[in-house]
Amino acid sequence: MSRSFGLHRHMYMGEEAPSVAVTWGQLRRVLRYFTPYWPQWVAILLCIAAMSGMGVIPPLLVRDILDDAIPNKNAHLLHLLVGAIVGLTIVSGLIGVLQSWLSTRVGQGIMDDLRNQLYRHLQSQSLGFYTTERAGEIVSRVNNDVGAVHQVASGTIVDIARNAMTLVATLVAMLSLNVWLTVLAIAVVPTFYLPTRIVGRIRHRLSRQTQEQYAELVAFMEERLNIGGMVLSKIFGRVDSEADQFAERSRGVADLNVKQAMAGRWLFMCLAVFSVAGPALIYLYGGHQAIKGALSIGTLIAFVALLTNLYRPVGQLANVYVNLQGALAVFERIFEYLDRRPDVKDRADATELVQVRGEIRFEDVTFEYPRAPRLAADGADETAVAAGRPALKDVSFEIAAGERVALVGPSGAGKTTVTYLIPRFYDPTAGRILLDGHDLRDVTQESLREHMGVVTQDTFLFHTSVRENLLYARPEATEEELVAAARSANIHDFISGLPEGYATVVGERGFRLSGGEKQRLAIARALLKDPKILILDEATSHLDATSEHLIQEALEVLLEGRTSITIAHRLSTVLNADKIVVLNEGRVVEVGSHKELLRNDGLYADLFDRQFGDAIEYAEAANGEARASE
Repeated sequence: MSRSFGLHRHMYMGEEAPSVAVTWGQLRRVLRYFTPYWPQWVAILLCIAAMSGMGVIPPLLVRDILDDAIPNKNAHLLHLLVGAIVGLTIVSGLIGVLQSWLSTRVGQGIMDDLRNQLYRHLQSQSLGFYTTERAGEIVSRVNNDVGAVHQVASGTIVDIARNAMTLVATLVAMLSLNVWLTVLAIAVVPTFYLPTRIVGRIRHRLSRQTQEQYAELVAFMEERLNIGGMVLSKIFGRVDSEADQFAERSRGVADLNVKQAMAGRWLFMCLAVFSVAGPALIYLYGGHQAIKGALSIGTLIAFVALLTNLYRPVGQLANVYVNLQGALAVFERIFEYLDRRPDVKDRADATELVQVRGEIRFEDVTFEYPRAPRLAADGADETAVAAGRPALKDVSFEIAAGERVALVGPSGAGKTTVTYLIPRFYDPTAGRILLDGHDLRDVTQESLREHMGVVTQDTFLFHTSVRENLLYARPEATEEELVAAARSANIHDFISGLPEGYATVVGERGFRLSGGEKQRLAIARALLKDPKILILDEATSHLDATSEHLIQEALEVLLEGRTSITIAHRLSTVLNADKIVVLNEGRVVEVGSHKELLRNDGLYADLFDRQFGDAIEYAEAANGEARASE
């Protein structure tokens, strides 16, 4: 066929169509997800074979009705043949229900396997992955892209087998009726190829673009349709603007879906034209043969009826190729994530940490974020990190077991980076970090983190009950241990006063609780885990005096007998620290106690005076006034 019926011009508008190749490597990788279900596939293929064989019998029975039963006025034979047609239809329908159930079960099983594999793989990614990928994009890959695989598993593969078997059975039946009519019927088949190839290339591109734009839409909704994003949009009066942006993105997805649908319709139009040509030629040639007496009317009618079983599978097989192109685009997106290797992973000979004293040593540690710029969890420390600029440079210091260490330094000094490296959210670019003499890279991540607890200023709580949020640290904890941890964190009385006590749902990210309440819950959660090492970002500048006092008391209980590394924001933390590590521009510039560092009159003394000088003067003035009043 010399024309493309305007498909190229209509869909690409001058853009060159991408070349799409379905390689055996791609297919083998996809088919690996199908092989565990081979017994079900055997049953599915047997069902399809049975239905394909039964599908070609009714036209042959019609031939016998027209050529034998009616001309010979044989009512008994007529009843038998008509009954056989009805019976075959019923049996074929029942087999079809069984085949549909089997293929749906297999499709859902493959989806479940792929979804679980992808989820576990995403869990193995380092923190860097989640600082560069949008949450909505990740959710879209796990949900929408994997969901699109179901059509391949339960539809496309089954369609290939069904149509292939139907095609073979039909050709055998047609050849048994008349060889020359069969040759004439299949002469039209090659004309299906060109439009199929063109539309396949178009659908591949459009399918990928649709998935990507839909992921963008989901990411937009994830950011805006949560409590934080919604409050922000209302505060800054961006509600209408956000709605317009959403409408624009939604319209883009809709337009791409229309293009995909139209690409299919153009194909169906072309196939319909060619499908009419076959029966017309059969009627023309077969009619002349019947006039000559070389062909019976029953055979001609049966043959034309079989043409449907010839062209329909050919057309659907052509459409299967189109769908396969789109399906491979979806698999490509899933494999993009599955092929991403974690920046931090356990070595093959990594050992399990069983007992931990809590002695930590940094030895000439240099660290540079894999990609830049990156934001720290608190939006501060790593904001200044640029490509090629290490966040830490030749950092060395020691923390004794049970020692309280405060990290002090200006914004962007590398404090948060230090707290990221200890639990192995990242690995050092150079140097090493030792825990009780073990290089962190020589122990498993899971066993390492079993001995660590983290309390950040931006406390994350799940949208579930207070009890479930606390038990996340240790699911096997008893009710008595749960209450004891809450009492130690000065939060039990507050929880008991809630409408449903520990069963009260805290809301999205704990938005129904105040900052101090959320932080005390985080402390209770850490106490319930009972870790040997604690990492704290205990900012309380946004809290009232009562909440700060309660949290300070809770922290004293939490820190007792543990090794702690704290990003210091509170005067009491600095004063009570056994050791203070002062960082500036990614380097350790001072290490010592509070008094020692003040005597040095260096960066720490300057920072202390600027951050806490006013608070000390205020306290001294208040004490003086109190003594004078006495």
